[in-house]
Amino acid sequence: MAARGVLMVEPIGFASNPETKSDNIFQQAAAEGWRESVEAGARAEFRELRDALIGRDVEVVSFAAEREGSPDAAFPNNWFSTHHGGRVVLYPLKAENRRQERRPEIVAYLNARYDEIIDLSSAEQEGRFLEGTGSLVIDDRERLVYASESPRTHSDLVYEWCRLFDFTPVLFKSHGREGKTVYHTNVLLSLGSDFAVVCLEAVAPPSRDDVRARIAESGRELIDITLDQMHEFCGNVLELENSRGDRLVVGSTRAGRAFTDVQRSTIQKYADFVSVSLNTIEKHGGGSARCMLAELN
Repeated sequence: MAARGVLMVEPIGFASNPETKSDNIFQQAAAEGWRESVEAGARAEFRELRDALIGRDVEVVSFAAEREGSPDAAFPNNWFSTHHGGRVVLYPLKAENRRQERRPEIVAYLNARYDEIIDLSSAEQEGRFLEGTGSLVIDDRERLVYASESPRTHSDLVYEWCRLFDFTPVLFKSHGREGKTVYHTNVLLSLGSDFAVVCLEAVAPPSRDDVRARIAESGRELIDITLDQMHEFCGNVLELENSRGDRLVVGSTRAGRAFTDVQRSTIQKYADFVSVSLNTIEKHGGGSARCMLAELN
């Protein structure tokens, strides 16, 4: 079941994070002297996405980021996830300057709304990382978790998460252009209720057929995007449900343009496609719409 609410963090202090650039193949640093305009652009894009969701009757809970030292705070789905049954998980983040995103006031909000918080963040001290629903694409219906192994997605923690929730892991390796490892699973795979957007071309051949078969067994219609489309953030979309029970698929304008007419029609059989321009956040943050939305299940 798609979430009916999301938590977002306004990108105050937004910038290209030097601690994440080495393994984020989508991220580009801004030229010297452009930081203020980059931050202003990111904040405008955040507001447009937030307002678009509110206008579609999706619950949006928003916080402002700390101004200094949190360049990636606009991506809260990396440090927590919420789950049916009243559970919250806090995750270990690879970049040291991202760890302060787990702010007490946001954790307090989650603690008040949910029954139990499971804290995995101590794995940071062991050099093991698992970056929330960036690392994990969760199929609640089939009790599966898809995870692309990377410096930010440690297989041992995927197995630990699956033991906690009684899920089966579907682990694989993936690569983007020039053979570089894809940093997060959610840029190549998105699961809707009735469809799946996946870049099978990015999945390493030993696991490609397994991923394809698991999606087919789930009954979802497969939308297989190319590597070029993955780099346009077509895989970084999220299905939500509004207060009236209408399904929405949220993505960026850039992703919307990159889908073929047939692919877009397939999505729109099942949900309305909601898109806003996120060019600044995509270019300098290396993430798109799905990365900005932490579901409140």
